Amino acid sequence: MPWVTYTDPEVAQVGMTEDQARAAHGDVKVLRENFADNDRARAERDTDGLIKVMTTRRGRILGASIVGAGAGDLVLPWSMMIARKMKIGAMASLIAPYPTRGEIAKRAAGAYYAPSLFGPRTRWMVRLLSKFG
Repeated sequence: MPWVTYTDPEVAQVGMTEDQARAAHGDVKVLRENFADNDRARAERDTDGLIKVMTTRRGRILGASIVGAGAGDLVLPWSMMIARKMKIGAMASLIAPYPTRGEIAKRAAGAYYAPSLFGPRTRWMVRLLSKFG
């Protein structure tokens, strides 16, 4: 059940908090994205805030916490994804209009894949391929 506290800044939550996710699933991934890294937030000079998403190691979304301007609006897609037991890849693959605060959700979801994309194995493969041309 999603909830929103209409303060300044807004606070929104759906699904499990980080503590609840760790208690229920043990080893979870916590993905974070700061509003300060969002072009729309920068343009509006309202960069205070963040989104935090909890997933299982296999990518099932367990919960999302959002603090910042428009948090109540930004929690909607996470509510649907949790209700439908969707994985983080569904959010990461969305095409978000630019520039919107909604891109924060997509960037947070993309952070799930960053360790494998930029890990030692990938660096080794890039070095190997660079030797061929």
